Amino acid sequence: MRNLFKLKCCFYTLLLMCAFYHAGAQPINETEKYFLFFKTWNFLKYYHPQFASGKKDADAVFMKNLGLLDNISSKAELNTFLKGMITDLGNDKKDLKDTNLPVLEVNPLHKWYLKNALINAELKNELLGIYTHRDTVGKYYVPTLNYTSEIPNERKYKFPDSINLPLGMRLLALARLQGVIDYLYPHKGLMNKGWDQTVKNNILLFKNCATRMDYEVLLLKIVAKLNDTHAYNRFYNDLIYKKEIFKNSYYPPFDYQIIDNKILVKGIIVPDLCTAAGIKTGDLIMAVNGVAVSKLIDGLKELLSASNRNTLLYKLNNYITNLMWSGDSSRFRLTIYSSGKKKVHSVAFVTTKNGVAIKAINSYMNSKLKVAESILPFRVMDNEIAYFNIDKIHELLNNVHDDHLDAKMDSILNLAAKQKGMIFDMRGYPHWGGFVFHYIYKKFSKQNNLFAQYFQADTQNLGSFTVIRNTITCYPDNVTTDGFSYKGKVCIIVNAQTQSASEWYSMSLQHIFPNATTIGEQSAGADGDEKQINIPGNYNIYFTGNAIYYPDGTPAQGKGVKINKIIKPKIEDILSDMDTQLKFAIKSVQ
Repeated sequence: MRNLFKLKCCFYTLLLMCAFYHAGAQPINETEKYFLFFKTWNFLKYYHPQFASGKKDADAVFMKNLGLLDNISSKAELNTFLKGMITDLGNDKKDLKDTNLPVLEVNPLHKWYLKNALINAELKNELLGIYTHRDTVGKYYVPTLNYTSEIPNERKYKFPDSINLPLGMRLLALARLQGVIDYLYPHKGLMNKGWDQTVKNNILLFKNCATRMDYEVLLLKIVAKLNDTHAYNRFYNDLIYKKEIFKNSYYPPFDYQIIDNKILVKGIIVPDLCTAAGIKTGDLIMAVNGVAVSKLIDGLKELLSASNRNTLLYKLNNYITNLMWSGDSSRFRLTIYSSGKKKVHSVAFVTTKNGVAIKAINSYMNSKLKVAESILPFRVMDNEIAYFNIDKIHELLNNVHDDHLDAKMDSILNLAAKQKGMIFDMRGYPHWGGFVFHYIYKKFSKQNNLFAQYFQADTQNLGSFTVIRNTITCYPDNVTTDGFSYKGKVCIIVNAQTQSASEWYSMSLQHIFPNATTIGEQSAGADGDEKQINIPGNYNIYFTGNAIYYPDGTPAQGKGVKINKIIKPKIEDILSDMDTQLKFAIKSVQ
């Protein structure tokens, strides 16, 4: 019996050994291998003292180890390989941090290794050790100040326009994006898909893309996943193959505006082309080249980042960027609803060779610009309403010496305070922040205008975010307010043009004037200072780097500022150049 017992023990021991061997020899797929390599590299880049202090170059370590990944085929080999990366950096540990705190409660980002069955216990302990001994002083790859835009010390790699980036550079681009979003982007929760899954879905695509244009398309698509209006447009301007990707070289002979998943013809630019095609002001375009307008918008959403659909539509209404009109030919088939009937029209769009039409476009755009330039930063309307336009507010500074600015602003605001109503038109960008931050605050606010919670990256614990305690972000700390109690009605107008600083100051106005009515459309949903990272190919990727919340915890990102009443432009108002939202605002304060 004793011998039989020993035999059974040996048998079970052998089974356990085989099981452990099998677990270690378990094959690992290509995507998981690269994903965990990226994750480990970024973890070290943002936490390890050798990188945080700038003693070692993160890119050099990435490229050195990337070449060794091809030889890794099992879970055990990957764990050994990743542990070796850590060992190569040396034992440069800082004082212990957060040893008594549950790591996942402090920073849920650490699930990627602590809750990952592919990471063995030894490697988990190594990574946890780096985190608990992390460098909280060095900020080599992190902006020193919360409002600094550029992510520092990211080496730039430029290549001729006609050359696709080498494999290593393409994967470095994806890894950089993974890391900066993991550790410095506060809005991962607003993505339609988890960021980890997005990166996984792109690994083989980045690895196998054959041309520079393919690479740019991949960048567009992954940046679009951020759902962040700050990521829109300037990155688009960096693209080499934007004309080939968007096929937007042909311009419509009419002005337009997207409304209710249709395109409204709101103005004729080139009469000859429109007459020949039977296009009239007021026509509604239902489909372009056989594709419904709603589907065209959905397709562009895959390439263009916006915090919400309303902002995407506003961006697509831009005639100059011309992103709404994609075609291989200058002749477009437009399905149009006009005078109660639906009909397909063949329309010749404008090409660069059509000098007469180009001249007509320039003339039309210049006339629109003159109208915009004629708007005053401040005026008193006939019906005793003070009107401020945030997009033009900086013009109040024109020809005013610094010594006289206070007196001028006192005069303007004293005049505004005498009116029955005030309108703050926030549909634009405040090129002069001092208007609301200093002067409106000083005249109309109670002392201490804490209108928002402002979160920045926690440099002591990267991957999490902490509220800024100093009040200078909300109001000037060296100003005693007049505390003037305005008895009239106040209306704040917002729409998709209300972005970033304009959203911030709209929130401030809402707090200064708690009885104000905010009307209009959903704002851009991109409040907070933006950040910018350069990735291989010399592309600059922008994103919102801080998080803004109302005092009650309502987020501003994605949703935009709080609105009391949605007022959308009416077709009849658009066609008659009537501002629906301003018209409503005037009525609301009378």
